Amino acid sequence: MKFGYSTNRICQKALDYYSKGNCKKLLNDYNGAISDFTKAIQYNPNFAEAYYRRANTRILLNDNEGALSDYDKAIELNPELAKALNNTGLTN
Repeated sequence: MKFGYSTNRICQKALDYYSKGNCKKLLNDYNGAISDFTKAIQYNPNFAEAYYRRANTRILLNDNEGALSDYDKAIELNPELAKALNNTGLTN
């Protein structure tokens, strides 16, 4: 996290990278999407949905171990994120 940024600016940067990641995933740029989801998480380490989306993208690249780790983190941050819990079965 960069010093000098306000909390709102940091949250906005996380949302910007999250949105870019979603666009790249739709364009089948999976590595680019993972990179942007990772940047979103760097700006907001409590961004459960970014972990979830990164996990879904990792599944597409057969990175099951990375996906499981991200699903676990998403669930840890937001236990009501049932879709992440359901998808953990995809990683086995």
